[in-house]
Amino acid sequence: MGLFRKIDESAGLVHDMADRLDVDLMGIGGDGAEATALKYRQVVLSCTACHHHDDCRHLLDANAQLKDAPGYCRNRDVMMRR
Repeated sequence: MGLFRKIDESAGLVHDMADRLDVDLMGIGGDGAEATALKYRQVVLSCTACHHHDDCRHLLDANAQLKDAPGYCRNRDVMMRR
């Protein structure tokens, strides 16, 4: 898989995980659009390095809502409900 495709897939997983957990990604960087954009980039790149994309996609496809991010999630701390 090419790098841009992997990043695109990771961005989709991050978005879907946040959706299932009711996490507002617009607030992950604190105050300011630049801080949020930098944090979002960090979260997507962290996901890109994960080896559980298939597990994650199956989990997300099987659940309309989740209580917690899975233990293998590299962004588990970001995906906590606030």
